[in-house]
Amino acid sequence: MALIVSWIFILGLVVPDLSSSLLHCPHRCHCDDDKLDVNCEEGHLDVLPIALNPSIQRLVIKNNKIRIIDSSIQFYSELTLLDLSFNYLFNIPDRTFGHQRKLQQLHLNHNKISTISNRTFVGLGELLVLNLRGNLIDQIDALTFTPLAKLEELNLGQNRIASVGLSVGAFVGIGDLKILLMDDNLLSVIPSEDTLRPVDKLAELYIGTNPLAGVDDGAFRVLSELTLLDLRGSLLPNVTAGTFGGIENLKSLNLADNRFQRVPTGALGVLRRLEELAIGQNHFETLPAHSFRGLSNLKHFELKGSLYLRRIERAAFQTNTNLEAVVIESNKALTELEEETFAGLLYLKHLSLRNNGLERLDEGMFSWNSLRTVDISDNPINCDCYYSKLLLRLQTAARVSYNATGCPQHLPDQWECEYILEKNKNLISVVVPLVAIVTAIALAFYRFRGLLREYVKNGCKSKAAAAAAAAATSSVTPSVGLPTVLPPIGHRSELSTVGDYEKPLTDDDYFIRSNNLYHGPATQPILNGYPLYLQQNPNVYYNKPLPMTEL
Repeated sequence: MALIVSWIFILGLVVPDLSSSLLHCPHRCHCDDDKLDVNCEEGHLDVLPIALNPSIQRLVIKNNKIRIIDSSIQFYSELTLLDLSFNYLFNIPDRTFGHQRKLQQLHLNHNKISTISNRTFVGLGELLVLNLRGNLIDQIDALTFTPLAKLEELNLGQNRIASVGLSVGAFVGIGDLKILLMDDNLLSVIPSEDTLRPVDKLAELYIGTNPLAGVDDGAFRVLSELTLLDLRGSLLPNVTAGTFGGIENLKSLNLADNRFQRVPTGALGVLRRLEELAIGQNHFETLPAHSFRGLSNLKHFELKGSLYLRRIERAAFQTNTNLEAVVIESNKALTELEEETFAGLLYLKHLSLRNNGLERLDEGMFSWNSLRTVDISDNPINCDCYYSKLLLRLQTAARVSYNATGCPQHLPDQWECEYILEKNKNLISVVVPLVAIVTAIALAFYRFRGLLREYVKNGCKSKAAAAAAAAATSSVTPSVGLPTVLPPIGHRSELSTVGDYEKPLTDDDYFIRSNNLYHGPATQPILNGYPLYLQQNPNVYYNKPLPMTEL
């Protein structure tokens, strides 16, 4: 009996120490027993700690050196979040998470996992978020995610998944999925309709940074509830109106970092409900008028890092009157914004034109109704009167915060600018009417160009005929007392004939004699201005029709 009491006393001393050791918080870890939270980020751990409170609900062991998830994980059955990202995990044994029935978030991103199967996630029936980003996975077999019936977000980005490695039944069993990330893989085509049909409730799809050869018309039509589509960095040369067929409810679209030679106005026009658009880092040089025609609900526009963009026309955003934020940054070739580019955007609150090649800005380019923030810094601005007035407007505008490029040289003051601008106005008042007059004269010449050409032509011919006649008269000097001798009719100058008979003559203008034709010698003596044969026999004529004026 005394021995039993002694043992009970010893156990009473030992158990508290044993209990404290089990609840020991490892070095470089932060343990909160009130919140049931343990954070061992960068704790230099190479295995899962076993001495933690079994009731913990959140366990973060990211940025460590863990290579395998051993059986110690079964002690933490109350977990709702487990983060093992940025470790050295190569493989996950089957049914590893069989005891984590309450787990809702599992982060295994940025490890070296190469294989997963439908046995990997057995027991995770309550899981909502699965993050496998940044691993070495190259194949997704059918029914892999079937145990995850309540899964809402799946991140498979930055792996090695090719189109041939994605099974048609890969997403079967996760019909409640809302967010799917497959960006930065090796996909050459958009997954087929049969592959995407089990997840037809998707709201967000990230499939950019894949070497897509193109996007077929209707490629996304089974995803009718899609509200966000990310196709950035996919090397797409263009998209067509059929590309977005079936997803007209889309609200956010990212087409940045592709190879568009022009803005795909027609393709975008079907997205009537689109609110956010990013289209930077493409190859088009101009943002022409009505580039985003049909996007009347657009609220946020972003255009960054385009190496070829040089110009934005005045009416580029004319049909997008609901814009609230415009970000046009880091386009070094962009040197010109036309007048009133943003003047029609009455609801514009945030405008960033930072780090472009803009040389001139003035207050008339903006709408000041709702503007709250303006960033025009890091541009090679000309410090002229227009920029001076803009800075003055920014400084005096109520509720507007701004960031602007400073001027190393002298910035004109208000009085100097008023004088210069008034001088420019006077010059314009003279130049504009002068240009109008010159234009009117040019139009008049163009309008009556036919009449002017005919007048000049006839004048030149009349002068030529007169000159020829004068020359002929001066070359023939009649002898005194002798009759003037004219050449036969058949040998008259062709010039006089052209001058006399240039106008076409009708049959009524001719008298034709068919009988008593003259067949004598070619030349006849001329007396008193008429050939001899005409004086001897006036009924004899040539067989050539003679105009009335010749008689």
